[in-house]
Amino acid sequence: MSSETPIANSNVKVTIKLPADITTTSHSHSHHNKKAQPAKDKLTFQFNRETKVQTVLEVLGIANETKYLTNIELKSGGQVISEDAALSTVVSDKVENLDFTIQLKPYTTREALKHVVVLRDFIGFTSETEDSLTEFAVSTGVKFPSLPLAAIKDKKPEEPKKEGEEEPKKNIFHVSEEEKENTKQNINDIFESLEDSSVKDLLTTQANIISPCVRSINLSQYNPVPAFYKSKGHLLYLQIVTLEGENFHITSTPSGFYVNKSTNTKFDPSHKTYEDAAHLNEKVFYNLFNLLAAHSKKFVSHVETMEAKLAKLESVSYVKPLTTFLHKPWLVSSNNTGSAGDYFRLQSDSIDSNLSSERNFNDEFQAVKDLPVETLAARMDSERLSAKLIHDFSVAATKGAMSIFQRNLLPMNPDAPDVEQIFLKDNIFYSFVTDVSGTYENRGGDEAARVAANQDILTLSVLNRVNLKDVRYLLTTVVDLAGKRVLAQTPVPGLLNTVGAETVKDELTGEEVLKDLESDISINYGFDEETKTLIQNEKFEKLLTKEFTKLFHLKKGDDAEKSVAFSASSKGITGLDKRDYILDLANTYPLDINFVKENFDGVEDPAYRYPHRQTLIRPELIQKWWTNKVQVTEGLDSNTAYEEGKFAYNPDAYQIDGVEDETVDEISKYLNTIVIPGVIEDFVENNASPPYNGEHLVDILHKNGINIRYIGKIAQLTKAKLDEQVSEHEKRLKEIVVANKEYEDWEAEYLIKVQAMITERQNEINKYVQAGKEVPKELLEDLKLDDKDIKHPTEEAAFIINYDELVPIIKISEIEMVARATKHILRAYSKELPHLVVSSLVAYVFNLLFGTTYNESPAPEEVDEFYPLKDYPFTTLTREDLLKSIQKEVALRFRYSLSIEDLTSLLENKSLLMRTISYRFGIQWVNKKYYYTNEEFEEFKASQDKKLRQKLVAPVTTFSKDDLTVIPRVKTTRYSSIASEDYWTQGSLLVTENKQTEGLTFMAQAIAILEDVLGVVHPEVAEKYMGMATIYSKLNLIDESVAFCRKAATIYERTCGIDSFEMTRALYNLALLELANESPYNNTLISNRIIQNLQAYNLTGLHHPTASSIIRQQEQISLGVEDIKLALKSLNTLSDFVVKLDGKGCLAYAYIQSQIGNLCATMKDHRAALEHISYAKDVFFTQLGSNHKTTATSKQWINGLSSLMQDLSQKKQMEQEQMQAAGITAPAKKSHSKKKETANPELANKSVDELLNFIEGAEAKSKDTKKPKSKKKHGKK
Repeated sequence: MSSETPIANSNVKVTIKLPADITTTSHSHSHHNKKAQPAKDKLTFQFNRETKVQTVLEVLGIANETKYLTNIELKSGGQVISEDAALSTVVSDKVENLDFTIQLKPYTTREALKHVVVLRDFIGFTSETEDSLTEFAVSTGVKFPSLPLAAIKDKKPEEPKKEGEEEPKKNIFHVSEEEKENTKQNINDIFESLEDSSVKDLLTTQANIISPCVRSINLSQYNPVPAFYKSKGHLLYLQIVTLEGENFHITSTPSGFYVNKSTNTKFDPSHKTYEDAAHLNEKVFYNLFNLLAAHSKKFVSHVETMEAKLAKLESVSYVKPLTTFLHKPWLVSSNNTGSAGDYFRLQSDSIDSNLSSERNFNDEFQAVKDLPVETLAARMDSERLSAKLIHDFSVAATKGAMSIFQRNLLPMNPDAPDVEQIFLKDNIFYSFVTDVSGTYENRGGDEAARVAANQDILTLSVLNRVNLKDVRYLLTTVVDLAGKRVLAQTPVPGLLNTVGAETVKDELTGEEVLKDLESDISINYGFDEETKTLIQNEKFEKLLTKEFTKLFHLKKGDDAEKSVAFSASSKGITGLDKRDYILDLANTYPLDINFVKENFDGVEDPAYRYPHRQTLIRPELIQKWWTNKVQVTEGLDSNTAYEEGKFAYNPDAYQIDGVEDETVDEISKYLNTIVIPGVIEDFVENNASPPYNGEHLVDILHKNGINIRYIGKIAQLTKAKLDEQVSEHEKRLKEIVVANKEYEDWEAEYLIKVQAMITERQNEINKYVQAGKEVPKELLEDLKLDDKDIKHPTEEAAFIINYDELVPIIKISEIEMVARATKHILRAYSKELPHLVVSSLVAYVFNLLFGTTYNESPAPEEVDEFYPLKDYPFTTLTREDLLKSIQKEVALRFRYSLSIEDLTSLLENKSLLMRTISYRFGIQWVNKKYYYTNEEFEEFKASQDKKLRQKLVAPVTTFSKDDLTVIPRVKTTRYSSIASEDYWTQGSLLVTENKQTEGLTFMAQAIAILEDVLGVVHPEVAEKYMGMATIYSKLNLIDESVAFCRKAATIYERTCGIDSFEMTRALYNLALLELANESPYNNTLISNRIIQNLQAYNLTGLHHPTASSIIRQQEQISLGVEDIKLALKSLNTLSDFVVKLDGKGCLAYAYIQSQIGNLCATMKDHRAALEHISYAKDVFFTQLGSNHKTTATSKQWINGLSSLMQDLSQKKQMEQEQMQAAGITAPAKKSHSKKKETANPELANKSVDELLNFIEGAEAKSKDTKKPKSKKKHGKK
């Protein structure tokens, strides 16, 4: 990124004068608000000099004072400034201030409609849960902003202690008593969540933050404007119903809007007159906001309330995403599934056609590629336009695909079979993803074609990250719905255009027929499907070798005539626009030849052969392998290797008969022998966190370049690793048994030897004593023992089985395989079904999997009389058949053996498996109570009011077709900002060079650029905020780090979901940061949310370590707020967890028991302390050995406590005897007021000797405090 610096260094101050005759937002309330603030007449902003005037207008479009002015232009020096002009063209470099005046423009019909659309967005008709796919799938609100988190503390560095000042307590939170009490309550809430957390509660969302400020606003029934009134300047008519229930008809004219005399039954678009409000007569309002504010008090108050509510929230919690979709959860609260009713939505299609002409996405996309990118501002403009264009295309493609699925779009070839039909709408070409042309006939047919579409998307995503101008590619989106897949692409210009027709004679009938003339636009380079030949083209080859082949590390085969610069199945076409396009890029990556040989080519039985041969290597692995090759090659740097095309492969190797390449073999071997085992080793070594769910596991694998087909292998290798550790542990325990026996024998022998030495010395001493002689000094000294004879305690590290790291991988992998197998079964059945019947299929399959304990023999539900279920094969499916099919699919697709017993066991984890299947296939369920047993329903029934109880009817099955909807799964190319990444890389480098201020400035600028390009609501923006949080925490800037992490959590919840691994990971990091920032209350609040998530999906039952880690935190926090009983409760809860998972014989249980013993000792509950330490000692003896330091310490503990208890008992006995001898009756026990138990956290990690000294010292001190009193009394006598 060289010379570019953060854009803040070249700013200009822009002052914008507002129109004098326009009442702005703050004025608009004055009619009803006596305390209204005076309106501003100017606005001031800072902009970079290269900023375009269009950007200034966009800022005015969200500024509170001007956001309702939708039809304006800017003037400077009396001249209207073009939107495309940069500020640097308006003001010279030496001038630091620039003045603009807002010029109002007369409305046209188009601008009036645009004004209505903008107004609706601002006054609550577009809620925070809506995005471009809302008509097909439901999004829900966010819960994180509603967590009652305390304000972020500004943690200051500790000041040096002043002379005479007390040393502050260590390990104690220096927070208010109120925060301590609230923290304790939160910890108790965590314990409740551990016992009772449900998916239903977790995914239940509150009402939307944003709600409409009028009841309705839509186009009136009197549109279109009659011809007579068009000549009077009328543009359109609106009908608005306010919150008071008043019905207004509005006339739009070039000068603005006014209330007319029309009613629902009578048309009169002239001015309405008001007897009691003469100032409104003949009044034309330039914007609708002011019109509504003048006529509705509730409108004003509702707007103020909503704006006040939004002002308290981060904008990321409610603004609409610009280049991504909101998350579509698998469970949807009932309050989000309905529609409030809004005619304007029905009218939106006609409005859209007025607001914009038919788009040609390809022309727009290629035009953006042609834009100059020499300056940072130009790069940002180009990237912003590209990101928005790719997203807009995906939205349009999805809507078009849904029209095809629902049979609302006519095909171009209606007589062809359904799977061969093609469609064209709004310059987007659609086709079903099947092997119609026979390209993949020997590679898996339709299965291979389906996978190739995904691989094409991957290749295009890589191309999005670079700025290729020599060759062009097409916008592409894949849409899946109910087993069917549609590919949407922008067509190559001219390829589908008809160039006319000619009349020819039919050879068979002799009749004259019309035949389309062939287009001049055809394949210029690569594979021609019609002729089945490979076309060479020197121009195309030069274009590809310039950059494309270097980017993907490609090389041609040895036979120049039979190979091309990219894959032989790819194509190059010169479009009508004279641009050179490349398409069908799936086979850009090499074949995973080792997998193919083992699972496809070498398998004769089709029933056991992998479903397809389209098993390519992922781009992440190619880059990983290539980078490794460069690093291990001495004297070679990556830039040189890239430019010289080092370590390249032939993508046609093993795809075309006779074409081989050792590099492709090497890459495949690298994946299987280095990368996959390396990932498992990372988990064992704690270099990677165990996955929270299937998406997390897939994310980890993909980032390492591992394909999903290897999940079975991952599970197998992890199982093998676990079995190896268990065997090694058992071997170790046997060795410890032998070592314990040896130590016991040595100890017995050594004690005899020492006893003999003592006896011998005593005899010598006796001789001197009997002789009346002085005993020599050396005989009174300690025995001199030979150190070589002593077996000192060892400190050998314990052998730990990595259950917490390995078991979650195995179980999550198995659940993911079962879910994907179920998806394939659903897909196989549903692709032949009418769309309406799919919900019946899904409900039936879910009932067979999860509902047979409620109804042993569920039956599929009829949907419509035109679609009788008897016609469809899925109705004969039984649970036994379904389980065997899943077992077979798992074996076929993942090469993994799963027994029916294991499968049945996995089905017990209902919530996690239901969630995973729903996300894979595309299902949304109503969030309600589902009954898995009859007892559950009867229990619910008994809990209801008697009258309601009588009306309750038990559901026939657990799931019904009415409980769900099938939604599209959209796969589109990824786009990010290259400029942002450059700034981020530069900033990271500066931070590592200890240039923190400059580095953080660059990184902040990187996020600003990314937000400008992708919008503030995007998972990549959240990822960058998490990166900033990590860096700031390492620099000990904890409060800033907390702020970044909170923002990331909100974005993740909206774009990935409350139960996503991204959200859970962000919350866990945030909890740790809050703790580091001395905010125990915030930590416990966030920890409770994490526990609710983990428990709802039973992740603790899968041995996931996060829950135990959180409970461990709560123990430390309990000590920090000086509540030792709560700390004990935490440890006891943790102990129960460990016992449930691993039993009482594991080391974790022993260490916890030891800690409980320590805490009991500090509370002077010596008997309980002894009991827990004794438990621990027995485990240490078995797991570590009798001569281990830890075992020896626990023995010392036990001996010390036993002696102490014996001494205390003897003292107590002596005191009682003395009192009896003195004739004193023991005083009756008084009821003491509850004394607060105070913990001493400093003792929690002390040695045994220190603890015993503390206890004995405390006891002695307790006695000493009584003695002076008795002495004083004795003196008086």
